[in-house]
Amino acid sequence: MSYRRTVAVVRLDLSTSSRMYAETISDVLEQISSNVSLLLCLSSVTSLYDFINGRKRYSNYRNYVRNITKKLLNVVRRRNVSIIITPLIRKGGAKAHFSTAIIPPLGQPVFKAGNILPINDKISSNKTPEVFEVGGIRLCFIYLNELEVPEAARVCKFLGSDAIVAVSPPLLTKRDPDLTLKLGVVRAVENNIPLVGLGGYLASKRLQQPTFLVNSSGEVVDFYNDYEPAVFEVEIERLDRSVRLDLVRKYLKLIREMRIHPSYRDLP
Repeated sequence: MSYRRTVAVVRLDLSTSSRMYAETISDVLEQISSNVSLLLCLSSVTSLYDFINGRKRYSNYRNYVRNITKKLLNVVRRRNVSIIITPLIRKGGAKAHFSTAIIPPLGQPVFKAGNILPINDKISSNKTPEVFEVGGIRLCFIYLNELEVPEAARVCKFLGSDAIVAVSPPLLTKRDPDLTLKLGVVRAVENNIPLVGLGGYLASKRLQQPTFLVNSSGEVVDFYNDYEPAVFEVEIERLDRSVRLDLVRKYLKLIREMRIHPSYRDLP
């Protein structure tokens, strides 16, 4: 007997204030069906971009994270739906990295390690990505140009994921939006796994990355690339994939070797 969970995928204007962001999420929760147990959304881009590019200190960015998670906790407790927000930056010692947070109706936010590849000299890589298990389904997140690296999606597959979430915030993602969709289709087919493209837009800058769902056969089931808020619901089936840590280690080794190769800096 198959096991499924309904997930709502949200497309937002990511240039708004934390107050407007939380209000928009609250409005979205009023629109979704009662079957939804989890909301997927990108974090606001402006604070993220300012820290990555050295315009703000980490302490300023940390205050933003505390503020937005507090606001979203109030939202989810009213609606009894968990929210996953990504990417967020977490810092341990001198190193910072991308992470994904789940904000549950009960308890406090839980953060999981994210990016396999370094973003720049401020955002380091994680040794191993972590898989979110929410309501019985397993989600694995890849970030920015990791969508362009076949081995990154392979790592997700062999960690036992039921779906891959490709995180592509506008402003941070230096890629043609059409290519984002095409790469999403390729990664879904290569790994026989559904892929959610988690994009959004900045209305003030007329920048966007698409928000979409590709099934394991490569069919584009949902697709949004305009400058209006949107939400779609998707059923994700638990696949009960075997976890193959030997293959995870193999592909992570390949990724590390690729990073130190002289041609790595020339990759798009």
